[in-house]
Amino acid sequence: MGLLHRPSRIARRGRGSRYPRYDHSERPTRYLGVVTSEAAADRSRDNRGTVVIVAATAVSAIAVLVFHAMASRTLGTDGFAPIAVMWTVMFLLFTVLQLPAEQHLTRALVVTRDHNDLRRVYRAMFAAYGFAFVVGVAFTWATLDRFFEGNVAFVAITAAIVVARSIMSTARGSLAGHRRFAGYGATIAFEAAVLLVGGVIVMLLDGTAATFAVIMVLAPLATLLTRPFSPIEGHGDRPNVEPQPASFLAWLIVATAASQAIIAGGPIAVSFIGGSAAAVSVFFTSFALLRGPITSAYNLIARVLPDFTELAHSDDPHRLWKWGPKLVVFGAGVAVIGAIGAGLFLRPLVGAIYGESFRPPQLAAVFGGASIGLGLGALFATQMYTAAAKGVKLAAGWLIALAAALTFLALSDLEAITRTAVAFGVGEATGLLLLGLVLTERHAKRPVPEV
Repeated sequence: MGLLHRPSRIARRGRGSRYPRYDHSERPTRYLGVVTSEAAADRSRDNRGTVVIVAATAVSAIAVLVFHAMASRTLGTDGFAPIAVMWTVMFLLFTVLQLPAEQHLTRALVVTRDHNDLRRVYRAMFAAYGFAFVVGVAFTWATLDRFFEGNVAFVAITAAIVVARSIMSTARGSLAGHRRFAGYGATIAFEAAVLLVGGVIVMLLDGTAATFAVIMVLAPLATLLTRPFSPIEGHGDRPNVEPQPASFLAWLIVATAASQAIIAGGPIAVSFIGGSAAAVSVFFTSFALLRGPITSAYNLIARVLPDFTELAHSDDPHRLWKWGPKLVVFGAGVAVIGAIGAGLFLRPLVGAIYGESFRPPQLAAVFGGASIGLGLGALFATQMYTAAAKGVKLAAGWLIALAAALTFLALSDLEAITRTAVAFGVGEATGLLLLGLVLTERHAKRPVPEV
């Protein structure tokens, strides 16, 4: 991304050292003053991959927006509610369970090629996928009458979505861990293409909510077109510098569950604090637009996490934690811009895309825009803790942030949409401050030199 230079291959950990050491003889040009052809080729390949990820993410954001617009205009405010809730459930399961599993695999492949360690990683991933399957199916079954018009087909659709997105997560984790960033970007583009083309077909056939939901099953499977599990030449020489902690994925899931309850649980929160089905649809469509930058930034995690992981295992891990205050400033700056932009343009934009009946309250638009900026900063701050496998600290930060958001939600007497939007901002601000400033390791120890 231009933020970090790719470090050299990690060498074996020195005796008595908490952190693994780099082989200084293989460090790239900024240390030696000479550009090796291998280092230049690696950097060039990574840069090309970054461009592909960014471009594909832009295409994906547009495709999702168009898909939602086609579905909402075809189904209307009440008819669109099942898609709104289904998308929210899909998003929550992915970000809380499947994306952490993807990151778990990415981080593991950065620091090891040991087959025993990787088998443990895969077992933990499949446990997370199984839990996602059970939670998704159980939620849909329990809320059939409330959200899904009593249509049992949505239970099967939910199950299929979880399986498809679990396959996608494993594929993308493998691509990112092997630094196949161009392939990672291609998976994003292929998924967007299937979503867009499928949505057009269903709209032209005047489809139902269930048929729109089927497209949400097919799109993730397009990931397989990139052949993500094909053998990789030249990637068997990575030594095992630090086995991944067995509990790391569990803590990462706890942290992401708390953070995603804040950012993506809004439509469900609106319903449970007394909002109507129409209010659920209004909140979902408005915040689907607002969440676009954060949703898109999830794809950039794959580009940042490998570099952050190598910084965490370098001979100066404090370089990683220096990103914390920078990300707080970044998040605050984007929050101001987001509040102004959303206050001016969100309501007209929602009305133009989805229809006038989907316009959110003005105060909800302003707070929603500010929250997105705070959320972007918090998202990248989260990657510092993921890279360093600091799962307990990460979980603590997000649990406190969730408690702050729920406290506001319980005590406020604002109307449902605005109250949920402000609670979103309270949670993201708390998370950003904790992860970017309070919990960072400002005095990380350097390793003892090997003798």
